[in-house]
Amino acid sequence: MFQPVTLFGVTLPLMSFILIGVAIVFLIVVQGARTVITDRLQALFASKHYDEFLDTVDDPLARFFIPVYNREYLRLNAYLAQEDTERASRSLDLLLAMRSTARQRDDLLSVAFQFYMKQERFKDAKAVLDEMKDTGRNEARVASYERTWEIFGNKSYAYLDQMEADFKDADTPTKISLALMISTQYANKKEPKKAEEWQQKVRDLLESDDLTA
Repeated sequence: MFQPVTLFGVTLPLMSFILIGVAIVFLIVVQGARTVITDRLQALFASKHYDEFLDTVDDPLARFFIPVYNREYLRLNAYLAQEDTERASRSLDLLLAMRSTARQRDDLLSVAFQFYMKQERFKDAKAVLDEMKDTGRNEARVASYERTWEIFGNKSYAYLDQMEADFKDADTPTKISLALMISTQYANKKEPKKAEEWQQKVRDLLESDDLTA
């Protein structure tokens, strides 16, 4: 008569059931721990307790439950919020060298481009932009970033006519962005008087009721 295979007195089908149960419990515990840690991190970041936020990211529990890439990305966000450009730059270097999903890479490249442009590291911004273009994803974002790089990094004024036309019907935040880029283009074109006129429009818009409403 067939005898079920046993291990330590437990039949294998029962053992499989037990292992599945243990795995489910483990997953529940892991997810619960991640939720607790994530909620704490969100609360600390929202309250601008960045040093405590960074300490929590390096906590043993966080190191166990949160992947290395995610933890470094959290650090990057804290450094950017603190305007710590030196540590943010080092963090970006680490992240750009790490393996990641396509979505993670797209998000990182967007952050890197904006950071490099703000720091006027136009060569680095161009390298990031080229990678974004090569992916063939996020075409609208890439087109916007390419325009930004051309104006600020390549001193182009090729977008003046279109931006001045778009300015008329834009909402106030968009007008501010357009006015800044229009002013920069007139400066690139060596027309300082026009550049100053558009800078004044920026100042007027920043003080307008439409922006604070």
